[in-house]
Amino acid sequence: WWNEDMEIKQLCKYFDKKEITIRKAIKKMCDKGFKNYKFLINGIVVISSKGVEWLSKNTFKQKYLELLEKHKMELTELYIERGYIYDEFFGRN
Repeated sequence: WWNEDMEIKQLCKYFDKKEITIRKAIKKMCDKGFKNYKFLINGIVVISSKGVEWLSKNTFKQKYLELLEKHKMELTELYIERGYIYDEFFGRN
């Protein structure tokens, strides 16, 4: 799901949050012991893909839930494409 590093401006768009909110979340991540997810490239703060994942799961949970739902729908479509009966699968659980 998280396959790219992101700058703060990209994170603002990705999470639909203001820069100050993103910066606070990054500080929280670093305070929790994940400073290695944050680095500088040419003076620009960049968060690794692992850091984006951490922020999604621990700070911006709504985005994480949206991604989970999207992934679930992709798996459901794949399941149906392969000819399995969707309702029977869920009836077993």
